[in-house]
Amino acid sequence: MAARLPPLGAIEAFAAAARTQSFTTAARELNLTTSAISRRVAALEAALGVRLFHRLNRALRLTAAGERYLAAIAPAIDALRAAGASLQPSAPGARLTLCVLPSFAALWLLPRLAAFGAAHPTIDLRIATAQRAPEAGRGDIDMAVTIGTGDWPGWSAERLLPMRCRPVCAPRLRLKAPQDLRQHALLGVSQPRGFWRRWCAEAGLPPFRPVRTLRFDGLHLLYEAAAGGLGVALAFDDLVQPYLDDGRLVEPFGTSFVPQESWWLLHRARDARSRGVTAVRRWLKAQAHMSSRA
Repeated sequence: MAARLPPLGAIEAFAAAARTQSFTTAARELNLTTSAISRRVAALEAALGVRLFHRLNRALRLTAAGERYLAAIAPAIDALRAAGASLQPSAPGARLTLCVLPSFAALWLLPRLAAFGAAHPTIDLRIATAQRAPEAGRGDIDMAVTIGTGDWPGWSAERLLPMRCRPVCAPRLRLKAPQDLRQHALLGVSQPRGFWRRWCAEAGLPPFRPVRTLRFDGLHLLYEAAAGGLGVALAFDDLVQPYLDDGRLVEPFGTSFVPQESWWLLHRARDARSRGVTAVRRWLKAQAHMSSRA
């Protein structure tokens, strides 16, 4: 006999809690009480026979079983949403504009946009690019993704992706030890500065004058320059992954550091319950969770 499905409400509660790492935030998203979310997750754990969360002091963390379960059900949840949307072709579609850094658009967002369109066919998501977060008063921008520490007046900010800084270079440079950096150009982005000094300190490498330094306006140009052999770049995790996957770049050392800056998702508090903003927030956060687990 085929195993019975757990209640869909319990699965939805688990997915929301896993994405937000909080029963309270999940409760707000689903318009339920925190205790209702907790009960539904507990019922799901009982039905599956495994613990899905480590319940810490004022925090949640997925267990290994919880991480596997979330990765397995995420495509099914997106498919269910898409199936429901496909039955309402006459429903008015939401239209909104997401403003992102050009490198984030090229390296992370664009390869995933087809999946968003399949999951949310009635939402007209338009992409704008800018080097900095837009002013909250701009009426033509609904949401944004940017780098910083979480303080943008007028915006509600949610951490989207962490950053972990470490050197990458073309394989032909054949770096063996951090001291080899003295023979190569150091590549970076215009903002933020000081990350190379921080990495050298983490690696125990005394201050030195590099052969030369080159700075670029975005991470896309930075990684292309490194792949072309112009020097050694300081990478920012998920955005460099396609270059590492296809072998254009390698990570020669094991030392890295986590800066205060992260990738943040911005939206206005008054729009938090709008259908389009809610859908884009959930989708971006789910994609970010999956990419950080890859």
